Amino acid sequence: VKDNDQAVRASGMNITFFKAIAVFIASAMGCLGGASLVHIYMWAGISQFALDFSILPIAATVIGGAGTLVGPVLGCVILVPVSELLRAFGTLRIVFYSLILVGFIVLRSEGLMVYGQRKYHQFERWVKV
Repeated sequence: VKDNDQAVRASGMNITFFKAIAVFIASAMGCLGGASLVHIYMWAGISQFALDFSILPIAATVIGGAGTLVGPVLGCVILVPVSELLRAFGTLRIVFYSLILVGFIVLRSEGLMVYGQRKYHQFERWVKV
């Protein structure tokens, strides 16, 4: 369903049903995360959702690489220390953070994990989702 809707439709599967199930699962995970956050902190406010925490999952996926479980983890291992090092620059850290992200999007659009898979073939067996 991800790449070729026509092939899935030709095999007789109901694409609308499976896409609706995928949206439902993603929404349920978001709802459970939000409910857990409110339960733990006893409130929810805009100050809990700073730009660093909102953009970190997307940035980790961009830098590490989508399509694997190890890619976003690798992105987090790289981004969290970089984010802490950039704290010394104050408000300019968002600019530097954005430049790093744009650089990765332009130069390594597949992410770092794809580069690791090409160089070291033994990773291919255990990182595919």
